[in-house]
Amino acid sequence: MKDKINSAIKKIKDNGKKYFSFLDKNKKFNLMEVIALMIITIIFGMFFGGLLMYRKGTINYGIRKELREFADTYTEILNEFYTNVDKKGLLEAGINGMVNYLGDPYSVYMDSEEATAFNEKVSGEYVGIGIEIIQYTDMKVEILESYETGPAYKAGLRAGDVIIKIDDEDVRETSINEISQLVKGKAGTSIKVTVLRGDAELEFNVKRDSIDIKSVKSEIIEYNDEEIGYIAIDLFAANTFEQFKENLENIEKEGIDSLIIDVRGNSGGYLTTVSNILELFLQKGKMIYQLKTKEKIEKFYDKTDESRDYKVAVLVNGASASASELLTACMKDTYGAYTIGTTTYGKSKVQKTQELSNGSSIKYTFQEWLTPEGISVGDKGIEPEYVIKYEASDIDHEYDSQLQKALDLLAGIEE
Repeated sequence: MKDKINSAIKKIKDNGKKYFSFLDKNKKFNLMEVIALMIITIIFGMFFGGLLMYRKGTINYGIRKELREFADTYTEILNEFYTNVDKKGLLEAGINGMVNYLGDPYSVYMDSEEATAFNEKVSGEYVGIGIEIIQYTDMKVEILESYETGPAYKAGLRAGDVIIKIDDEDVRETSINEISQLVKGKAGTSIKVTVLRGDAELEFNVKRDSIDIKSVKSEIIEYNDEEIGYIAIDLFAANTFEQFKENLENIEKEGIDSLIIDVRGNSGGYLTTVSNILELFLQKGKMIYQLKTKEKIEKFYDKTDESRDYKVAVLVNGASASASELLTACMKDTYGAYTIGTTTYGKSKVQKTQELSNGSSIKYTFQEWLTPEGISVGDKGIEPEYVIKYEASDIDHEYDSQLQKALDLLAGIEE
């Protein structure tokens, strides 16, 4: 036993000095110290062995053999090109090249800033102070809107205020993008915003917070003795379903006879979000959509007990894409809704995002959705039942011919 202990001590001293600088070759160890050192040695061995296995797994086994040429080229250019090359830029160009090679317009590489902006958009929230700003040709930056639930409004900032300083830094000659970056930060941190309100210069301390992006708005339109609900959806973000359901329930409490869902200009969003919205209307067991992958086609059905039976009209245009088209197709084919407007964009691909270690992301197509009838709308879009080419959804309802057609149909004035 003594010989084994001495052997263990010698092995630790000989091979573990780089890890155990505290070992003294003249020091004698008692039995408990030796056992402790042996345990530590085993733990360190497991740790470093695991780390090497992980690196070996990801580099030698996880990456295909042919990709070593990519790594060799990257290294060769960095070492031998006649001028200095930006490592990050070179790597990003390589990744971008691989994604572009797919020839799919919906598969893209996003740098860290683009990835952050994209994630904020689809998540439906961002960290900021809750203002919308605009910059004029003279570089003046004005607050276009200060959201009532946001920290800026609570601090006293109002629409019409002209921003001149951020944390005492003059921003009167600064681009709107740079100002947006200065405003961003971690939730809970504070920022000082100096504005001009008329001739008065005012300072406000504002605490950054998570801001919900509103993607749904609603109202009730009185038309031909009918109470017709109107809900516009700007994007199917992660929080859109909750907003839609809240808006829908609010106008239903006030009393509606029918409903218009406006997805004009809506570029899409999360598949789960639009599915949840559709489940509010469809009867249990009705098909919502189908998903096509390399191997199979899977069908998805409504599993909820909630449904509705009043008349619905869906407004669409050429900028209604992806999830908007899924909603349109399902409401038309399964629910029996009217569809009014112009032919939709034509996008039936489903993307997945993969975040990379440097904060950038790739977004690539991995599925295709089909209508309940098994039809792909890719490249051709959905032609609405009632084609109305004129549209003016950004002005008064009275001059919106597509909306007027929907109102006529729902009120029973014409079919």
